[in-house]
Amino acid sequence: MVRYRIHPLKVGELTAPVGVLTMLGDMRTFLVAPVLIFYLEGGPRKIVVDAGVPAAGEDGLVHGFPLKGGGEEGVRQALAKVGTTPEEIELLILTHLHFDHCAAAHLFRNARIVVQRKEWETAFNPIPTARAVYDEALFRRLEHMDLVLLEGDCEVAPGVRVLLLPGHTLGMQGLAVETTRGTVVLAGDLAYSYYNINPNLSEFTDLAGNKLTLTGRPDLPFAPPAIHIDLVAWFDSMWKAVATASRRDMVIPGHDPALVNTVIE
Repeated sequence: MVRYRIHPLKVGELTAPVGVLTMLGDMRTFLVAPVLIFYLEGGPRKIVVDAGVPAAGEDGLVHGFPLKGGGEEGVRQALAKVGTTPEEIELLILTHLHFDHCAAAHLFRNARIVVQRKEWETAFNPIPTARAVYDEALFRRLEHMDLVLLEGDCEVAPGVRVLLLPGHTLGMQGLAVETTRGTVVLAGDLAYSYYNINPNLSEFTDLAGNKLTLTGRPDLPFAPPAIHIDLVAWFDSMWKAVATASRRDMVIPGHDPALVNTVIE
């Protein structure tokens, strides 16, 4: 069986309130978190998960959030660290179509691009509270690329299976990836950080080295992030992710600073 090494690659740095990390959290204290893409090394095809965030405007903001890096250059620089380019990638898996996960997908012009059909359909007509995080100009151009719309769980490469994980969005998907330690689940934004997966944690160190105190919630199995569409589905998806992974700590969140400069294997 194929065994992968997973490279979390930082393409930008977003600043956001702690209250985005966790539902009903502190909206006055800010943290710096990475925008990540993931490169899967070791299989017969070059695989990337997600496609980054747009570059900031002249005001330093993207969709209202302060941003450093990002854009096409952020993705190219990140992939250069593992010796490849967007044009060399054969399979691009988009966990969902929010602005910070699909912005540079057009660079992957030789890749088959995988999205859940439910995500594709709802991205064009999201509920009002989700309109701000979908940018149609970023994903509509995928129609003219090698786009594949999946319906549910599916093996997309040897040792790589996509998992439908609704909650953060209606068509959210993650990946079950086989490694030497067992099955790792890349959860995308189902969980922003390890705190969402393990709410017993009470401290969070952001990308700038700031140590933030979080309210431990030992009464909860998981701590929801602030942005979700269906909270019932979110809890179901978290249980599914944990059950699929070989261990709970092998569920990998989408924006945790602890992932930067690591390799998961």
